[in-house]
Amino acid sequence: MKPTIILGVAILSATLPVVAAAQSKPPAGSGDLELQRKQKRSVVLPKQTSGQVRTEADRAVSDYAAARPTGRIVRETSPVRPSARPDLDYDVRTGIQSQRVGDALKGR
Repeated sequence: MKPTIILGVAILSATLPVVAAAQSKPPAGSGDLELQRKQKRSVVLPKQTSGQVRTEADRAVSDYAAARPTGRIVRETSPVRPSARPDLDYDVRTGIQSQRVGDALKGR
């Protein structure tokens, strides 16, 4: 029993200074966290003149027009639309499907 008491006192005496040191206040400058926010610099582009804006817009329109096929433009702007193919009409497709379903059921 005596060795356990001596061992307990030894452990207590070894941990007591550690506990006391953990509860003491840290030095003034080392324990405080300082958060600093860096501000990003704004990018300010120079104001363009109206002539530069017009030139850039014309160039963009010409680039866009060059990339589009001309036949598509004519089809989109033409008031007369070609008629849709009659063989792709809804009634035709459903009629063909119902015929094939009926043929498949008869074949069973």
